[in-house]
Amino acid sequence: MATTRIECPNCHRLTIKGKFCIYCGYTLEKPAEPVVQAPPEVAEAPSGPAAETTVEAVEQPAGVSTASVEEAVVEEKRLVDQTSSVYSWYLRLIDLFLEREADPDVFEELYSEYRSRLRTLNERRENEIKKVEERLNSLGSMLEKLKVKHEIGEIPDRQYITQKLEIEREISKLRPKLMYLRNPFNIRLGDLPSFKTQLEDKLNKIKTNWREIGIKENIVTQIEEDIDAALKVLDVLMEQHHKIRRELNKLELRYKIGELKQSEYLSMKQKLEKQLELPGG
Repeated sequence: MATTRIECPNCHRLTIKGKFCIYCGYTLEKPAEPVVQAPPEVAEAPSGPAAETTVEAVEQPAGVSTASVEEAVVEEKRLVDQTSSVYSWYLRLIDLFLEREADPDVFEELYSEYRSRLRTLNERRENEIKKVEERLNSLGSMLEKLKVKHEIGEIPDRQYITQKLEIEREISKLRPKLMYLRNPFNIRLGDLPSFKTQLEDKLNKIKTNWREIGIKENIVTQIEEDIDAALKVLDVLMEQHHKIRRELNKLELRYKIGELKQSEYLSMKQKLEKQLELPGG
């Protein structure tokens, strides 16, 4: 039999006709109001399945509050804060040596210490990224299976909405973790281009001046490996930066063409620009 679909008045997507929207959880079938309302002191409490479902239960967003997000990423933030601090010391040490403000032997000793700490921290970070990505993939598969089971009628609306919201809440907690873990430098998306330029400049100076400033060849090789690895991490972050910039450019054109009102344009622009203030993702 063909499935009847209607437009949800809340999210305006075509959903299966039933009690709830399968996308946002909005209550589609409102309980009928009685013709004569009993006085408060004698009114009976509603009963039955419809009474068990409140507006808050089905209409609350799948995401979590800002406070919950911050609580969820405490460990990830701590790991990234440690990693970004060591990266800062490591890069500053190279700068001082290039400026000939550090003794070669002292430089080599500190360099080896920072490099060892970075390798340990980055291994931990990459392991955490792998675990979060695997869980997100698993949750994505669960959502797809849940959707199919609901559409073929294997599970009822209420069960579908409840399970869907639970999965989406967990996804909402995992995505911020991934955002932090992917940015070991802990820098804003908007600062990525200048930071990438700084790394490339350091690499070029090392390659050009290593003999003149007295760096051992094996240390030069290690520094090149380290900065190349950092640039690869930055390339992943830069994709998000380019995507937001592209959306800002498209938004600007839509406004100039007249498709968007000024209020819509400014609101959407502000949201995109706020993303550039975040530490990657």
